[in-house]
Amino acid sequence: MSQYSKYDSEFCGNIPIHIINTIQAYGVLVVTDHSLIIQQVSENISGVVDHDFKTVIEQPLSAIFGTELEEQVKNYIANNQQETITTSWNGHYIIVHFKPELVLLEIEIERSASEPATFTNQFRKIQSSIRKIESAQDIDAVCTTAAKELKAVSGFDKVMIYAFDKDWNGHVLAEAREPGMETYLGFTFPASDIPKPARDIYKNSAYRFIPDRDFEPVKLYPVINPVTHGFLDISDCNVRAVAAVHVEYLKNMKVAASMSVRLLNKGELWGLIACHHTTPKSIGHELGATMELLSTILAARISSLELKSYHDFNSRLNSLYTQIIENIYTQNSLVKGLSEGARHPLLMDLVHASGMTLLLNKEEVHFGEVPEPAQLEDLLLWLQLKDPKRVFHTNSLGAQYDNIGDMETLASGLLIIPIQSQQDEYILLYRKEVIQTTNWGGNPEERIFFDKDPQIYHPRHSFKLWQEHVKGQSLPWQQEEVQTMENLRSFIFEFLSVGPLN
Repeated sequence: MSQYSKYDSEFCGNIPIHIINTIQAYGVLVVTDHSLIIQQVSENISGVVDHDFKTVIEQPLSAIFGTELEEQVKNYIANNQQETITTSWNGHYIIVHFKPELVLLEIEIERSASEPATFTNQFRKIQSSIRKIESAQDIDAVCTTAAKELKAVSGFDKVMIYAFDKDWNGHVLAEAREPGMETYLGFTFPASDIPKPARDIYKNSAYRFIPDRDFEPVKLYPVINPVTHGFLDISDCNVRAVAAVHVEYLKNMKVAASMSVRLLNKGELWGLIACHHTTPKSIGHELGATMELLSTILAARISSLELKSYHDFNSRLNSLYTQIIENIYTQNSLVKGLSEGARHPLLMDLVHASGMTLLLNKEEVHFGEVPEPAQLEDLLLWLQLKDPKRVFHTNSLGAQYDNIGDMETLASGLLIIPIQSQQDEYILLYRKEVIQTTNWGGNPEERIFFDKDPQIYHPRHSFKLWQEHVKGQSLPWQQEEVQTMENLRSFIFEFLSVGPLN
């Protein structure tokens, strides 16, 4: 775990954003029990009904919104308890959530347009975007295409496709923006920018939008929910208010309105579509539904391309592995069989090694770029102490081997196949050092600033390029490569057990 992901889990991961207990002013929240008696509302309910927030408490839903809406919700409770449904009432979009003890209704204050765009025109626009996304042939192309199409469909000033790494840092893979807006293409943002509680919300909510960064938060009445006797969990509600630190974050980015749409791959959060606007922007349910649909299409295409890449990768591994086994049988010799290849031995090609040493049957054979004899002798002494019983691999040898010295540039990565370690029989595969540069969006060491009161904190002020250079590492060994080397080791033992080594 990196220092940045540790920070994410230890501090930002504990921020209780699910019980913020206020909402954004563009919507109204109505909370009923399962009998559809109103128990709690947002104080701006007069924006959709001719009632004060105090007078609707303990009233039947039908008394305030009519019997038609109540019947819709009753039917929802009876048949769709595991889903969130969307309906409408008096021109307002409503999202209904079913909870163990409660029913939550999110109501958009702004009525839908009296003359909405025709379905045919909207479908044609979306159909064109879908066709372009599905025709892209690699991840970069599909993300670049999607950013352009989503910007055109949504009308946002900037759209970014944002992918998470194993430590939950976010990488901007593609961007479409208006001239003059700062670019973040190729930037990496620390995991603490979208902490775990925020990421977890996307498991249940397809998108999150903030029409106006400078909104005045609307309180819930009563403050304590009468049914649960605690703060209301509104984590999966679109109207949930925004934490003060995130509002400040948007101000520092010069963003007045934003929308984030999830990208799921195999049920897990792969990334986000991040949309920014420099002025407040009305974001209705229709746009949300359109963006959700296009994000699903994009995620499916990404998943398909990754699956194809994975199958191609494994097909290549299996093909080269089979050729290596055939070479060993043909030559009836481990050393000769493992040495077969055009420019390099196939074994080097299989794992993209820059060098290889075979220490077998009292022979020492080298290929490519390998350590000096004295360096190799020291490395073997270290291996004797380590005495690996299975395939050992590292992409940062210097972190474990103190005597690496000048060898680091050509052997930052090391994969060892132990054959008979007591007799110093190994296959050593080396990978060169690859200096990795991360273009951070602002200094990742300055993620949060605390006031004198440790309960009050602020996000960083700058998102300008801050480069981090990491040395002493090679490209990582993939799990499938390591497993193939385990398979090779098992084959070598079988080969040695049935006949003498020539």
